[in-house]
Amino acid sequence: MMNQTFLETRQSQLDDLLARVCEELQLTPTRYDEAVARYEAVCRWLDVEGSAVASYEPTIYPQGSMRIGTTVKPLGREEYDLDFVCEFQVPASQMGSPLDLLKHVAHRLREHKVYRELLEVKNRCVRLNYANEFHLDILPACPDPKSGRDCIVVPDRQSQAWKPSNPRGYADWFEDRCAITLFVEFSKHAFAADAEPIPAQEASHEKATLKHVVQLLKRWRDIYYQNRCDEAPISMVLTTLAAQFYRGHASASEAMTTILTEIEGAINTAMPGRIYVLNPANPSEDLSERWDDPASYAAFIEGISQLCSVWKQLTSASEMQKSASILEILVGEPTKEAVKKQARAFQAARSAALLKTASAGVISTTVGTSIRPNTFHGD
Repeated sequence: MMNQTFLETRQSQLDDLLARVCEELQLTPTRYDEAVARYEAVCRWLDVEGSAVASYEPTIYPQGSMRIGTTVKPLGREEYDLDFVCEFQVPASQMGSPLDLLKHVAHRLREHKVYRELLEVKNRCVRLNYANEFHLDILPACPDPKSGRDCIVVPDRQSQAWKPSNPRGYADWFEDRCAITLFVEFSKHAFAADAEPIPAQEASHEKATLKHVVQLLKRWRDIYYQNRCDEAPISMVLTTLAAQFYRGHASASEAMTTILTEIEGAINTAMPGRIYVLNPANPSEDLSERWDDPASYAAFIEGISQLCSVWKQLTSASEMQKSASILEILVGEPTKEAVKKQARAFQAARSAALLKTASAGVISTTVGTSIRPNTFHGD
């Protein structure tokens, strides 16, 4: 149950509503477990003794939103991603070309009677498409120790060159940012020792405030750019900006307000150029390289401007009903169920005679005159 202090102030009521929205955005345990099972099976196939990939003694580990706990339910019929790295334990200099890594992984997957039908080779990864469920993106990599701890290089088909990255270091950095207010130690799924486990899914109420903010930003992105997906900022960019500008607020509404203000400030400071969002664990990786296209960057500025404007309306609304209507513009359908659950929690508190009216008319659970339970059962 949510702490009853959700009724104490207008802000706490909004924060409670945001938390309930994030709970609705959470993947169901069944869907999450299905994704973990798919990941485990692919890891075993890649690393089975005697395979061409296994000869490189790969280290296989999750990256992205599943690793850091910011995954959200897909919008409509869209699929969600499960991203992981297959790091070959050989220097990049010993590979014939960057594209050889993609070829090795793709060849191994084609040897599987099921995977060969799901296979799609992308620019930097090999994808397995599970129709109407999710897709697994397998990123081949080689270690790049000269660039720092856990740094890697990955192949890029378009440029036919190596690109720098550091998913592990990024995940550690993000958790450190979350730990400004909350540290949660992940439990582990136990399975094949050759691959790192995906962290067990946290309950929504256990997540750090920053993770809730990222989930809200990602859902806003999905809705705002749903008819022009090519212009949508990638999740890593939104996640990094949020984490960089997070100041440790326990309140999700305060954290979001600060983050949006800082993003707007960074945009204005960078003019007439653009913001560069670099991987803090490997600054050689420009996460925002899509913004080299002025049209893509302009679409980001447009979206952030709209979000800031609507968010100000949300936080300044005097009634929760108005807040809910505005929030639905930003994050869509999950708002309706969140409002219902908040109303039920309010009624439960009232029925238990926990509600009081303070001198200023504020509904509270700690001070003031008790509100009698509603015992009217008519139509």
